[in-house]
Amino acid sequence: MIEDFNPWWASREGVEEVEIYRRYAESEVRWRPDLIDRMSLRPFALNFVFGPRQVGKSTALILLVKELLERGVHPKSIFYLSCDAIADYRELAEVLRMYLKVRRAEGISSSYILLDEVTYPREWFRAVKSMIDMGYFRNDVLVLSGSLSISARREAETFAGRRGHGKNLVMLPLPFGRFAELLGLRLPRGGLEHVLGGYMRFLQYVSRLVDAFETYLAVGGFPNAVREYFKYGKVSTAYGDFVSAVLSDLNKLRRSETFFKLTVRAIVEKTPSRFSYHTISKSFGVGTVKTAVSYVELLEKMFLLKTVYAMDAAGEVQPRREKKFYFIDPFIYRAFARWTMAKPPDEHALAEAAAATHLARLYDVFYLRHDGEIDAVVRSGDAHIGIEVKYGRAEGARRVLGVVKRIYTLSRDSADEGVIPTPLFLALLDIPQTVEVPILA
Repeated sequence: MIEDFNPWWASREGVEEVEIYRRYAESEVRWRPDLIDRMSLRPFALNFVFGPRQVGKSTALILLVKELLERGVHPKSIFYLSCDAIADYRELAEVLRMYLKVRRAEGISSSYILLDEVTYPREWFRAVKSMIDMGYFRNDVLVLSGSLSISARREAETFAGRRGHGKNLVMLPLPFGRFAELLGLRLPRGGLEHVLGGYMRFLQYVSRLVDAFETYLAVGGFPNAVREYFKYGKVSTAYGDFVSAVLSDLNKLRRSETFFKLTVRAIVEKTPSRFSYHTISKSFGVGTVKTAVSYVELLEKMFLLKTVYAMDAAGEVQPRREKKFYFIDPFIYRAFARWTMAKPPDEHALAEAAAATHLARLYDVFYLRHDGEIDAVVRSGDAHIGIEVKYGRAEGARRVLGVVKRIYTLSRDSADEGVIPTPLFLALLDIPQTVEVPILA
């Protein structure tokens, strides 16, 4: 069985026979996930890789296998297992012991152990934790991938004190800057001050970036959708595949598909407006306010949603005020709009969502409503910087509002002092696809 998952044991070129790799290699467009560089490969390390369904975690693990082989790592030092065929922790422990026997026979003392979709086996963590405690993996690097259940059930937190050099990593959809690269547009990227201080030097790219951005708003950054678009000129089957995968996780958690669907519909229809849990509960029929809160939190734990809280003019967060809820990628809006039979948000709403969620990968993001509204306020050091998204209707930016001393407007394609084309702004921001999140002690 384990040989079937690890064809490179027979021949290093066997990795190219893995179906995941074959689909990647045959794609019209390919990119190297930055997850590969962000993982800790220094023993002992227990890495957890989170992320939405179908964001490319499995592909990244197989590409890691290929790179390790190319570096000369002993093939049988690399063990990959797709855990969706494993029933429970007992079976998982048995398979891991089978591998340990293989490596002992080869005289291997240190391995890379990659357990993909590790949350499928019931109580999977019992097998991994007990084997760590018994010292079986003291010289190894473990990478455990999963979607919602590691996060939603707080299973990763049961490994406190057992992480070594490991990291918690969240793999997210492709950001616009890297999407634009697929279309031949690569600009020097940096932080917010890099963008605000230098965007005027790149205005010659705006026309092409606008075309790329409007494609991005239609396609998004999920690999299957991107590859369908580059192959067929449209996205089709990726929508249904994504929703089915999300519902599979939902069913594993025994949550109501009806309440989940109504919550999703509320967010699709209300973006980019600010609204409350009460609105989701009463206007969209999601039970009580407590129920609405629980399903919003579930979407966050599935890495599909970003909640943006209000800030007042003094810079104080206002958690009880209405919030803004953004799905983290345009593809999610379109997939869920089809599933719920809702009208997808227009380009202006999707552009605001993209700006807010891109910034949220780098900074704490809030919105400010006081004598008007600032769509996104970020804390950069001791400063507060405001971003207003006026996609399709450029306006001059206000200069000061409370603690926000600098306010910029994101337009569609016009540029001026304080006015930046949204596609140029996002293309110049150095947005990672994979972000590191803290490990709880």
